[in-house]
Parts: sequence; structure tokens; C-alpha cells
Amino acid sequence: MADRPVALLAGTVLTPERAPGVVGVLAEDGIVQRLLTHREAVPDGAEVHDLGSDAILTPGLIDVHTHGGWGLRYTDGPETAHTILRRRAESGCTALLMTVGGPPAEMVRWLPALADLVGQPTAGARAVGFHIEGPWLNWDAWVSWGARGGSGRELFPPDPNDFLRVQDAACGHVKLVSCAPEFPEALPFIETLSRAGVIPSIGHTTASPEMVRDAITAGIRHATHTFNGMQPLHHRAPGAAAVVCTDPRIVAELIPDGAHVHALFQQLLYRCKGQDGVALVTDGTRFGGFPPGVYHDGERKLEIRDDLGCWTEKGTLAGSGSPIDRDVAVLTTDGGVPWEHAARMGATVPAIELGLATRKGRLAPGYDADVAVFGPVPGTRLGGGLCELPGNDRRCVLTMVAGEVVFKRDPATEAARAAEDEQLAMRYRVKRAT
Repeated sequence: MADRPVALLAGTVLTPERAPGVVGVLAEDGIVQRLLTHREAVPDGAEVHDLGSDAILTPGLIDVHTHGGWGLRYTDGPETAHTILRRRAESGCTALLMTVGGPPAEMVRWLPALADLVGQPTAGARAVGFHIEGPWLNWDAWVSWGARGGSGRELFPPDPNDFLRVQDAACGHVKLVSCAPEFPEALPFIETLSRAGVIPSIGHTTASPEMVRDAITAGIRHATHTFNGMQPLHHRAPGAAAVVCTDPRIVAELIPDGAHVHALFQQLLYRCKGQDGVALVTDGTRFGGFPPGVYHDGERKLEIRDDLGCWTEKGTLAGSGSPIDRDVAVLTTDGGVPWEHAARMGATVPAIELGLATRKGRLAPGYDADVAVFGPVPGTRLGGGLCELPGNDRRCVLTMVAGEVVFKRDPATEAARAAEDEQLAMRYRVKRAT
């Protein structure tokens, strides 16, 4: 936390609503003290960061679905998780749910050490809890939609007692659980989650629309990476995604990297759900932050392509390598979503879902001073065949967490960080045969 006031100045301020006449925010003691209506309002002695007239200042982004990055996963241990959290701030993420999974007996062993990180300063993003994505999923769901071969992963039917053991090991910090409602006893499992104050999410599922509606009645309120791990939309066989799109009780995750969801379907989801019904997520893989290439992931190989999707050898997606600031650039250009709505989907909606709406997700006096600033970064592009429209080069240029500037982009630091990341990538990159 900074020991003096910090002023951030920009050309546009989104609170997430557009704030005409506002030029910045003043933070002190970890909270937003006031919105600044002119540059002369900055008090003497304040630390000032003037990002210029092209910069857009928004509430810090909250990612409820991210697995790791830079070759690392949260499950590798607290020290590794601390590194991931620190580096996630480089894309404007100020808070996140550590997304983890595995057999319940394994999670019970390593969750307590990770739980100690929740809410702690990291010189980067802060963990606000856990998202459990697996084991209570139908990993073979995608086989039904034409993929080659099975997943080879063990299926664990939902068991309320397993969840209670996992939640106890996590010191009560599990906030979101993905599950497939087609399993026997899934509905009582969903009811258990809901009674425990946890957000039940539908994902990796072959459930029919009728089954999804039953799951919503039981307590489902969220959809994991909408359209992915679900039956494709079809006008005579709509599947789970159609219910997610049309039921206002569901907040739909969207991975707007351009690989997971086509720009037209980004627009479709936005028009169906509105700015209050979508939560932007990265589904960030452990290889996020690395350049395109093929990488070793245990016994399998994963490819980060030019679209920054993370692809298996079978041609299916296994998470994303796209940082959330690039995702926002895709959404606000090729996806056609206004910036203020993207800011709401990336910050305000997840804050409301997580019960943090009185502290996070807005820029207002008394709120946590968690801020992301976006501006043009020369030389950046969307890639992946996406339309390079005006604004495609806008990326995070500064991140503030609890009133402290934890990231500020500059060319010298960028070059050093890129060299460091290349060295890390070499540890995992599959060497081509010569």
C-alpha cells in the first residue's frame, strides 16, 4: 500500500459507466478517495501517473477462471501461485479465483497451503478464492460433438460429502464450482453448493435443455466457458448453451480470445445476456504468456497458436494463452462490444457474483483502489485472422492494486521480460526434429 496519495490520469474514465468530465482517480490508504475532475485537483506531494489522452481507466478486472501461466499452475504450490498472481497484474487483472481441480483426495492434501494466499498482497493480483473446475464434470462431453477419441480422464460423479471435505481443506474459500448436471445425484450436489454460499456453474456437459432447467431450479447460477464443452447451438436440438443464452438467472462466462468463441457468437451472447449477464474470463492455461509454439505438458503436447488458443494434438482447445487485456481488445473491436460494457463484464459482474460489490468492480469513493489502465501499445496485434480494427493495439499500460502501482509498461522492462519469458518457454518447448 502506497504511503502517499497516488493519482492516475487518463483521457477516458469508466467507473464502469462513462464519466464525462472525470480525468482520473485519487487513491490513498488502499481505497479510492475521489474522482478527479481536473488535473489541478491533484494534491501536493501525490505520486502522479499521467497516462495521456488516449488512455482508458477502468475498474481492475476480476478473472474467475484462470489456471496459471508462464509454465506454472496454482497446483504447483504457494510460491508458484504467488508468481502467477504477480504476473497476472500485467494484463490489468487485479483479483482472481485460482482455478484448480483433481480427485478430491488429492485436493484435500494441497488446498490448505494455497488457501493461505487468499486475500494476501502479492505485488500483483490478489486471490479472492478458488474455482473448482473438475472433478465433477463430464470430461467426455466433447466426444459427443465429433472429437476424435475419449478424454481418458476419470469421471467423478458429484458427491456432496466430497465437496464438503474440499471446502474444509480450502478454509471455506471455494467460491465457484463447475459441475455437469447429467450425473446421478447432481441436483442434490448443486443444492449443497448453493446452501453453502458457493456459486454452482454448469460446464463440460451433455445435459438437455430440460435437465439444465432442473439444475437452475436446484441452484445453478453460472455457466463455465459458454459454448465450449457444450453441445453446439442447433435450431432443432438447442442443448445447454441455448438455455444459458436465454435464462436471465445465469451469468455466462465468455472467453473472448477469438479462438474459443467466434466474434459473431461473442456478439450473440452479449445481445442475449446484456452487459450484466456475462463475465469475461481467460481460462488461462499454464502456457499463457509464452509465444506461439508446441510445449510439453507431462506426457501430452499442447500448441499455442497464433490465435493464442491452446490446442491439443487431437485438435481440441485446452484453455487459452491470451491475456485478459488482449481479450478485451478482441471483444471491443472484432466483437463489437462498447468499452464501458466490456469493463462491466470484466470487473463489475464478477464482483457482484462473488459478493464483493461494495468493495470491488467500481471506481467510486470508498471502493478498493483496484484500477486497470489501457492504452495503445505500438506493434501489438490480435493475430489469429481477427480483424485488425482501430483499437486492436490497446493493452494494459498500468495496474493498481489496493492503491499501489504494481505494473507500469515501459520499453526497457518489456524487453527484459520478453527475454525472461523466452528462457522459460525453452524449458517446455518441443524441439523440432532436424
